[in-house]
Formats: sequence, structure tokens, C-alpha cells
Amino acid sequence: MMDEKKFWAMIEESRKLAAKKGLKGDAVLDDQIESLGAALVALSPEEIVDFNERFYEVHATAYVWKLWGAAYWLGGGCGNDGFTDFRATLISLGEKRFKQAVKNADSLAEIVGQPDVPYLQGEGFQYVAGNAYKKKTGKEIPLGKSSRSVEPLGEKWDFDDFDETEEHLPKLVEKFPEMGD
Repeated sequence: MMDEKKFWAMIEESRKLAAKKGLKGDAVLDDQIESLGAALVALSPEEIVDFNERFYEVHATAYVWKLWGAAYWLGGGCGNDGFTDFRATLISLGEKRFKQAVKNADSLAEIVGQPDVPYLQGEGFQYVAGNAYKKKTGKEIPLGKSSRSVEPLGEKWDFDDFDETEEHLPKLVEKFPEMGD
């Protein structure tokens, strides 16, 4: 598995490249996918697999109900696939923002709507390593062991219930009083 510092350095570098271009919103994510993919293709196949394993280990740390509730509130709903996309897009935001969101999902109120933040249920970031591996080798990337728990961590609540969501995510509901994107 790739060293966590190297992993986050690659994520940060791909964000910096998009920022230098002055990109905003979803264009940041699209450019980041392209630049990270190019950086991964430059690695050995084993290093790409190592990156992918680290990605999914980090991804699993965000498998928590409060984040799912935030994704649901912000997106006007969020199923399993949408939450997978959401967590991958959170990783694209870099180590500091990602870890802050995992620690305190309500902190998303501070970043959603920022010019460099894409739609958080955007699809694609989780496929970067697999696509790079296929480009490099012509084969599908080997699947590692999933470290995701069967059930998200923390307390589940009715995400459609305004009062319950406000209790769990007061800053997010204050900033976005209407559910949906």
C-alpha cells in the first residue's frame, strides 16, 4: 500500500495544477482526474495498485452516517452509489478538507459553494487508478481487500426529517435550509 504522505501529496499536486489554471467547480475535478491519471501512468503498475489500495483505505474511513446525511441533504437524496461518489470527491479535495469532513461532517457548510469545490456527488475520481492501470498494462486493476464495514459508523437518522438533520448538521442546514442541489 502506498505511503499515506505520498498518496496525499499526489492528490494535492493534482489539485494545485487545476488551481493554477483558474478552474472552478466541476472543471476542477475533471482536470484533477486528468492530471492525477497522468501522474499515475508514470508510475509502475505495482505503484498504481498501491495507490489504489491506499485510496480505498482512505475512502473507507469516510463510511459514516453523518457524512451520508450531509451528502443526502446537499444532494436532495443519496443512495449507495452516490455516497461512493461523494466520498471519492471528498478525497479529491485534499487531506485537510477530507479529514475535517470525516471528523465533523457539519464542517462541509464551510466549503460547499467555494469556487474550487465541485459537485460533491460527481462521479469519476474513484476510477483514476483503475483507468491508469488499464492504460499502462491493458488489464483491469487487481482488486484489493475492502476495509469497508458492513454498516456505516455512527448514528443513523431519518435524513428526510428537517429537525433530525438540523440536530446532527446545524451549520449545514443553516446554510442550506432547503434539501437538494
